[in-house]
Amino acid sequence: MATNTFRDRPEPAMPKTPRKAGIFDRLNTWLTNRLELGDELPTETLKRIIWVGFLGIFYIYVQHNYEGFIKKIDKARNEMEEKRAAYISQKSRYMFASKQSEIAKKLTENGLEENITPPTKIVVK
Repeated sequence: MATNTFRDRPEPAMPKTPRKAGIFDRLNTWLTNRLELGDELPTETLKRIIWVGFLGIFYIYVQHNYEGFIKKIDKARNEMEEKRAAYISQKSRYMFASKQSEIAKKLTENGLEENITPPTKIVVK
């Protein structure tokens, strides 16, 4: 049976040089100093952070709804302008077709003629 022996320990690695503070480290330090947090997060500060977060989310929600509302208004305005233009063109075609000369032209195609003699008045005593 084999006997237990100690392994040679590898030499400890050279100590790493401290890394530079990144942007998040600097931001964390600034917030900690600015808000005077220390190592803990006080409840009053937490309440304010949650309130500001809620206001930010509410602002985004309102902006999103506002933009959707503006799009609906523009779509409705375009539809209204199209319907107005269609109404005006239809009305002008109707007014042109209802002139006496145009009616007379259409009736001559069907074999009817315009009455040339004026109507006579019948007087009853």
